Amino acid sequence: MTGRQDLFDESMQLGHSAAWDLKWDRAIGYYRKALAEFPEDARALTSLGLALLETNQLPEALAVYRQAAKVSPDDPVPIERCAEIFERLGQTKEAIKQREAAGELYVRRKDAEKALDCWSHVGRLAPGSLAARARLALTHERMGRRREAVHEYLAVASIQQRAGKPERGIEAVQRALTLIPGNPDASHALRLLREGKPLPPPPPPRGATGPLRMVEVGEALRAEAAPAEPEDGAGDPEAAAQRQALTILAGLLFEDSGEEPGGRAQGMAALGKGKKPADREIALRASVSRSLTQAIDLQTRGQRKLALKEFEAAMKAGLDSPAIHYNIGILHKELGAYDLAQKHLMRAVGHPELAFGAHLALGRIAREQGDQAEAARHLVQVLRIADTMSVDRSQSSQLNEYYDRLQATLEAGNQEGLERLNESTLGLLSGPNWMQQVRAARQTVEAEAPGATVMPIAEMFAVGASDRVFKHLERIDQLLGSSHLDAAMEEALLALGASPHYLPIHLRMAEILFKSGRQEHAMRKLKTVAETHRVRGEVREAAEVYLRVLNFAPVDLTSRARLIELLAQQARTDEALDQFLQLADLYRQMAQIEEARRALTDALRLAQQSQVEPKWEIRILREMADMDLARLDWRHALRTFEQITALDPTDEKASANLIDLNLRLGQEEAAAEALDRHLENLVRAGRAPEALAYLEELAREHPGKQALHLRLAEAYRAAGRTADAIAQYDALGEIQLDAGQLADAIQTIRTIISLQPPGLEGYEELLRNLEASQ
Repeated sequence: MTGRQDLFDESMQLGHSAAWDLKWDRAIGYYRKALAEFPEDARALTSLGLALLETNQLPEALAVYRQAAKVSPDDPVPIERCAEIFERLGQTKEAIKQREAAGELYVRRKDAEKALDCWSHVGRLAPGSLAARARLALTHERMGRRREAVHEYLAVASIQQRAGKPERGIEAVQRALTLIPGNPDASHALRLLREGKPLPPPPPPRGATGPLRMVEVGEALRAEAAPAEPEDGAGDPEAAAQRQALTILAGLLFEDSGEEPGGRAQGMAALGKGKKPADREIALRASVSRSLTQAIDLQTRGQRKLALKEFEAAMKAGLDSPAIHYNIGILHKELGAYDLAQKHLMRAVGHPELAFGAHLALGRIAREQGDQAEAARHLVQVLRIADTMSVDRSQSSQLNEYYDRLQATLEAGNQEGLERLNESTLGLLSGPNWMQQVRAARQTVEAEAPGATVMPIAEMFAVGASDRVFKHLERIDQLLGSSHLDAAMEEALLALGASPHYLPIHLRMAEILFKSGRQEHAMRKLKTVAETHRVRGEVREAAEVYLRVLNFAPVDLTSRARLIELLAQQARTDEALDQFLQLADLYRQMAQIEEARRALTDALRLAQQSQVEPKWEIRILREMADMDLARLDWRHALRTFEQITALDPTDEKASANLIDLNLRLGQEEAAAEALDRHLENLVRAGRAPEALAYLEELAREHPGKQALHLRLAEAYRAAGRTADAIAQYDALGEIQLDAGQLADAIQTIRTIISLQPPGLEGYEELLRNLEASQ
């Protein structure tokens, strides 16, 4: 039914006033009057539900909140209220069901804190709920709350043991130990599980607030600071990286639980390639989520072939992540498909959390295939990462320089030296105690070479002529500093003779070429170095060289695209997004607008699938919207501004553009909704005069729009400017009469009469004539 908006608004305002004064009975009456006009208004329903709840009318409140949930199925608040009422009525099963449903809706909104609250409620009502405790554990882990995550993983272990699945309980405890190695509770639980002894019942979730006693704080800090003492084989770097990859993928399941209002695609929805119709995108997202869930479960249970099949299905459906490539690569390696393993593991070497395991796995594969040079190339990278862990951060650059030299001096012909290097590295970095072995090796090296200069562990078993190369580099730098460019180039050529694959020599040559004015040759040399790093899997180094290329040639679009890909592989998302924006700007300057928008679309996809600040999405969307406005693509611009206001409702420029575009496209109802939100934000910020001035300007720019005249009239009326209000109501009435909206015109004239305008008799006569003609 169509009700009277004026009566509805008046009743709601009176209801809110009564609620503010805690006069709940009066508020209930007013809210019921409002609902008599619009029975399915969600705002009125939730307001009435709250008033009934405050007066302890639980059955009536429950009925109202259920109706609100039907009217607004994406709003978790009515469902949460239903859960609260069920809990107060003692209907625990229904309360749990409603809390779980509310949690899912908060996940879709990307509101992890509210989702945690819902799952914690479920955990307190039913401590043995595996689904709730598992989601609590994963979410706490993703949010960096390690102690809370460990608490929940131990609860999961207890639940699994009681369900007759002790092996799953062991997996949960081992995951807890990866978060806080040496945690006494987790270590004790692991011993009990392995001895077949029962764990304590699952405790309820920890409260989100409340101060800890200082003793507990001290214990927690000592536990988190305890050195890593992984259990059994859990500490092998390759296996540890596999667990980390599974954690990353499990986190994607959380991110993929839906879309936010405003059409913002989230999580794995953003991992698809290109644009797809909405139903196709939803189907693919569901397929990815389903395959990924099954793959993770199968892999944790040791069913490798089935897990591999599901991971590949997830990739086919559009999921592309270093974590999934790592898992697929390790599974292929374990199944003996080395070529496929190498292909996927190379896609993971750039990720900072997976590089250690990926290079180690690639080194082991190459050694198994008898390719000692290839094995050494990867194992030196592993040794580099492990060695930098054993020294202060200030010393890591010095170590990196040594390993760069070592990498370049690995000669395929020196089989004996390569085998010694590979055997020593694998012996040092394999097994659960590899970190202790690295520390012991560090102590040995430092004892043999005391002093300020840090010595690399690789010095114990390195091959090649690294010292001679280093002396060449020192001589090149001296000659460059004194501008003896020809002599510097001769020295570089001598260095190449000693170590032709050592890339820092090639970089020095590029610098010489630049200083000699041979820009084209220098650029070609830099790009060759960058590509060589990339092919070797040295992603960080490749990115740094491409940055140098762009410093000299900012319009090199191919190099910028390569750099973006490399930065994204390393999870250097902020830098990748900044490069995307620069790429889009270059395309725009070249009048390649479609390419510019495609670059921004790719940037938005990366931002949505990564853990970055919302400001990045807003910045990218603003660029897209400005581009759409410039080419008069109003509908695309409208959708983009809708996304911006969904992310940041206080964005005034986006709100103003949203209102303006809706008006230009004749979508008055949508414009009115956006306008109401914008005006409300201004009033809340104490800027009511600005709100009125904005309304006046909008009415001048868009004459004849009923929504604007109505709101401006109401604003004048509230400000005590009765004459101006009458003028606006008069204009509104004429528009309504011209449009044949007789009932609306009658209501407007009644409002004018209530203001006692000049010429009152004329308005009264007009009202009688209109009512008679109905």
